[in-house]
Amino acid sequence: MSYLDFLAEWYNLVFLAAGALALVVAAGNRLRGRSSLALPAGLLVAAVTGLTWNGAIHDLGGGSPAPRFPLVVVVAAAVGVLGGRTLALVRDRFFRPITAVCFNRPGYEGVEARVVSRDAGPEPGSGRAQWQDTDGVLNIVHIHTAGSEIGFGRHVRLGSFDERAESYLAIPLPRRAVRRRDAGTV
Repeated sequence: MSYLDFLAEWYNLVFLAAGALALVVAAGNRLRGRSSLALPAGLLVAAVTGLTWNGAIHDLGGGSPAPRFPLVVVVAAAVGVLGGRTLALVRDRFFRPITAVCFNRPGYEGVEARVVSRDAGPEPGSGRAQWQDTDGVLNIVHIHTAGSEIGFGRHVRLGSFDERAESYLAIPLPRRAVRRRDAGTV
C-alpha cells in the first residue's frame, strides 16, 4: 500500500479533514482580525496525532487501524485539546500580539529591555534594545554603554537619555535577575 493509498483510507480521512478544517478556521480568524489560536492549533495537533498513531499501528504490524479507530480518535482529540490550549498559552505568554511600534522616544529611563542588535558599545546609538509594554506596544530605542560592549540578548536597564545623540545609556543587568513581563520587560 502506498502512502497516498494509506491516507485515502476512511480512518485517515477524518484526520485529514481535521487538518483542513484547522487551516480554514485559522484563515477565517485572520480575515476577521482575531488572534485565536486554540481551536486551529488543537485541530492540527489532533490531525497529526491521529495520522501518526494510525501510521504506527499500520507500520509496526498491528494490522489495520480501523478496529482501533475509536481509541485513536479519543486520544487524538484529547492530545489536540491539550496541545491547542498549551500552544495558545505559550503564544500569549511569550509572543503577545504587537499593537504598535514606537521608535526612540525619550522618557523610558529605568525600563528593562533586551539588546536586539549584535552588540552595543560606548558610541551613542551603537546598539538597539527593545521591550513590549502591557498595551502591546513594541518599543525600540538606540543604546550605548558606559564601557565594554554588551552582546545580543542581554537584559539591560535604560539609564539617562542623551538627547543630542538620541541614545540611552544601557546598564547591564545581572544574568540571574528575575524579570516580570507585566512590568514592561522582555
